[in-house]
Amino acid sequence: MPDDDIDRARRRFLQTTGAGATLILAGCSAFDSDSDETPTDTQEETNPSESETDDPPESPSGQVEQLDAYPRVKIASVSELSTGDVIEFEYPLQEQSNFLTRLGEQAWDGVGPDGDIVAFNAMCTHAGCSVSGSVEPEDSRAGPCPCHYTSFDLSKGGLVNMGQATSDLPQIDLEVDGGDIYATYVEGLVWGYHNNLRTGTPIEAAQSN
Repeated sequence: MPDDDIDRARRRFLQTTGAGATLILAGCSAFDSDSDETPTDTQEETNPSESETDDPPESPSGQVEQLDAYPRVKIASVSELSTGDVIEFEYPLQEQSNFLTRLGEQAWDGVGPDGDIVAFNAMCTHAGCSVSGSVEPEDSRAGPCPCHYTSFDLSKGGLVNMGQATSDLPQIDLEVDGGDIYATYVEGLVWGYHNNLRTGTPIEAAQSN
């Protein structure tokens, strides 16, 4: 075969195979594009957004009520609270048990004329057992806990002074207005709750019923 014929045949072969490769690449690109779309569509169908799957807190199926902020709730009056008295109350949700007491000695964040009135959540921070039945104001102590014998120092912000608990007893912030004692906040996380203001009925709602 003459050289010119060989060159023409070679060019024709290269052009043909080149066009075929271009078509193959185009087909692969189209397939990749389709593949990119398909999982996305499937993901949208099988994995709806969190906002679509989570029930809003106020819905019947949500089973959750939530406060926007800690309420200000009257607990007692200074004049009716004597040294050594213990008053139990719920705050900020129903079934969140707390106690108010007058120690007879000045305490961290205590209120009243002598700074000796304090309040704490009653659930031991170790396993959630209640210490409300073992509050000893004369010793500034709550405990030992009936389950694992933890004690808390009520004059020092609920500090653990014995036992297995590793965090202090949550203290209820108090303020006195016109001789009345109000709960306004909870310092620390109540045992068993991820948020002190969720998963329950606000105590204000209970009082208004």
